[in-house]
Amino acid sequence: MVQSLIRAMEVLEHLRKADKSCSLAELSQMSGLPSSTVHRILQTFCSANYVSRDPKTHLYRLGTALIPLGMAATRRLRLSDSAKPVLKDLMKITKEDVFLIIISGYRGMVLEKVEGPNPLKVIERFGNEVDLHYGGSRRALLAFQTDSFIRSYIQDHLRDDPAFTPEEEQKLLNSLVRIREEGVAISRGEYIPDAVGIGAPVFDMNGKAVASIGLIAPQSRTTRAQEEEFKVLVKQHAAQLSILLGFVQK
Repeated sequence: MVQSLIRAMEVLEHLRKADKSCSLAELSQMSGLPSSTVHRILQTFCSANYVSRDPKTHLYRLGTALIPLGMAATRRLRLSDSAKPVLKDLMKITKEDVFLIIISGYRGMVLEKVEGPNPLKVIERFGNEVDLHYGGSRRALLAFQTDSFIRSYIQDHLRDDPAFTPEEEQKLLNSLVRIREEGVAISRGEYIPDAVGIGAPVFDMNGKAVASIGLIAPQSRTTRAQEEEFKVLVKQHAAQLSILLGFVQK
């Protein structure tokens, strides 16, 4: 199965590199695969519009379904590049580890991380994925999703968990309302012991919450006054990144 997938992607890559429409014979020669195998691969890609076939010339080219995939990848790269200086500035001010979180299914994933100089820190690794309702950094992102997404998240992802009682559901919904009102989320020791997590949403040019900026620090060295200061700073830096992505506050 894996080998078949690799072969299919190689055919797609040959089409990309050719930068023109190609015949079945050409793709077979470029990939080193039998024509029958390439034909099956192309039929599958055509059914999903990843490849298109000219009915007159019988030549193949990349399909329109790849356009939104490429645009999504470009947006992610732009988000990451734009976030780096903002995260570095937040780290310099707070001296704590800061993160850029994005949605991955029903989880929040660390896309970027800038470590602070303090030797005592809370571990949150690059690429780490955790449910969106855990911790301030991720809950800030969940709070600003559409109502339909939040309903699906609860119904499809949480309700099968016996520990997620109706009381817990109402508690979560209330916290999301509060986060939307304040524009920032905070958590204390929810999924990482002795950790204070603070997060604020990042919006793109369409007003969609595409990420959050988060800060995590040990509770043992973070006073309530510092928490309030960090909340303001995280919110400010999330707003800065939103502006860089083209967001205009209405």
